[in-house]
Amino acid sequence: MKVVLDTNFFVLHYFSKDDASTKTRLILTQCRKIGNKGLIPTIVLGEFYAISQKMAGRDVAERVYAEIINSGLSVIEITSDIAKQAGVFRLKYKEDIPWGDCIIAATAFLHGADYVVTEDPHFKTITEVRARTLKELRF
Repeated sequence: MKVVLDTNFFVLHYFSKDDASTKTRLILTQCRKIGNKGLIPTIVLGEFYAISQKMAGRDVAERVYAEIINSGLSVIEITSDIAKQAGVFRLKYKEDIPWGDCIIAATAFLHGADYVVTEDPHFKTITEVRARTLKELRF
């Protein structure tokens, strides 16, 4: 299993008050098993840092950012190929998909991810990648 984790995955993991964080912990456990891989595009790191600082302050943002970086998940830099594929998606979908989501989808597409874990409905419209919400995932 190879999955790309979207920004809202981490928002739910760190800031959810319901059982969503239980589900995100299970997903992270699965991502760390031998043969599996959890991918984090660098755009997700930037988006999540800004959101966590806004929600909980700089100290919390720094702590959770460091946790993610040191989590054993693979951080995927934005390469020229990812940038080009993101541009292809942005054009194909008539600029209805935000740039960040195009970059995340391009990362998933070019790295052969099984799906993007996200609550964002934009990903359901991108036919080149599969998206799964927390409710859709079964373990």
